[in-house]
Amino acid sequence: MKKGSIAYSVLGLAVVLSAWLMNGCSPAGSTPVSMGELDGLQLYNLDSTQFKFTKGDMRGSLMAVVFNPGCEHCQAQAEEFHRHMDQLQDVTIIMIGSVPLQQLRDFSEKYQLSGFKNMRFAYASPVNVLNLWQIHNIPHIVLYDKDLKPVKTFSGPTAVDKLLAGIKK
Repeated sequence: MKKGSIAYSVLGLAVVLSAWLMNGCSPAGSTPVSMGELDGLQLYNLDSTQFKFTKGDMRGSLMAVVFNPGCEHCQAQAEEFHRHMDQLQDVTIIMIGSVPLQQLRDFSEKYQLSGFKNMRFAYASPVNVLNLWQIHNIPHIVLYDKDLKPVKTFSGPTAVDKLLAGIKK
């Protein structure tokens, strides 16, 4: 009887271990999920690895910001984000640029945005960006709800209060 109990325990442990391994050994919230229309951008992290978005990354709503590090309006927007980051804690912000990764890294460090948990920087090819959005000015900001459906678009530098009002609608 004792040998049978041990065998069933080992078998049960093997089943649990197999299920865990098949699910990628990922803790809850770290499995990549769809970003809706943003999936078409084929984003890359600052370390040139493919950008993965997880449920754990989502803070309530999402803000995608297309920018260029050399753009004065984009620099002003970065300063606005930094000044008001306490108000943006419940918003996941993805800063998307189409310049070399080193320029994106330098920008994130210069404006001290890379240390915020709700802020991510990513590279996307200009072709993919223009295929998704009609951009007339940058920064180009698109707000998404918790279901990753686009809610509102802003063109040019925008005050954080105005962005938050667009999210809450």
